[in-house]
Amino acid sequence: MSTGAIIRTARKAEGLTQAQLARRLGITQPSVARLEAAGDDVTVATLRRALNVMNRTLELRSALMPSSVNDEQILSALRFTPGERLEAYDGNYAEVRAFANEIQPQVARARVA
Repeated sequence: MSTGAIIRTARKAEGLTQAQLARRLGITQPSVARLEAAGDDVTVATLRRALNVMNRTLELRSALMPSSVNDEQILSALRFTPGERLEAYDGNYAEVRAFANEIQPQVARARVA
């Protein structure tokens, strides 16, 4: 949810119009509309101030993102000796080159068309 959407959601939950929120913030109603439409361009300080006048607090937290690395694949590869890994790499490379050579004429024809 964008910061502008957070302000809009909080305002609606409090039952406030944009004009009412504007009065509490000491700004104009069009300024509130711009805040709500700003997406993520609202600063943390402005977001905190807007929430505070609606008797809300801003809580920021961070969480670990899930890893994009497949640990099982790494562990599986580590079960092989370095020589076995190189042999597997050579086999995979040969298969990819054969596939590339197979589709290269098709790609060339598609570019011409």
